[in-house]
Amino acid sequence: MNSLHKKIIALLSLLIITSCGFHMRGMTEISFKKISLEGKELSFTKSLKKILNNNKVAIVSPTENPQLRLELLGEESEKRILSLSGQGLVREYEIFYRVRYRIKTSDSEIWSQENILETRRDYTYSDSNLIGKEEEERQLNESMRNDAITNLFNQIQLIKK
Repeated sequence: MNSLHKKIIALLSLLIITSCGFHMRGMTEISFKKISLEGKELSFTKSLKKILNNNKVAIVSPTENPQLRLELLGEESEKRILSLSGQGLVREYEIFYRVRYRIKTSDSEIWSQENILETRRDYTYSDSNLIGKEEEERQLNESMRNDAITNLFNQIQLIKK
């Protein structure tokens, strides 16, 4: 292949890559610029604050007239046996993560009803690989917390002033 062919292939490749529609994800448009986080400090509160700050949302105290008040009421984790082997040993678990919260906009007199975000995962279990399965469960719990943050942020985005 001569150098002209190589240049044409390189140019076409560059053209294809730049025209594929790929764009880096920018900030998400959110209609509130001042939010107060109230209630309990949950395991993901720090991450939620970071996401809000990254999207140019100021976290203020309730006395500073926030446009939205978010009250975190609690979080729960639950683990259930999903299936057993023929010998009565656990083969699968199902884990749940729930977050309870309510909101109040600046033009509302009362709080919303309690909302619940729930995520769920299944995973296989084996006593012979105890350390690996404990790590898998830890990673699944972390993933569920991240999903809860994303879902909560998406819920905030849907609220209009």
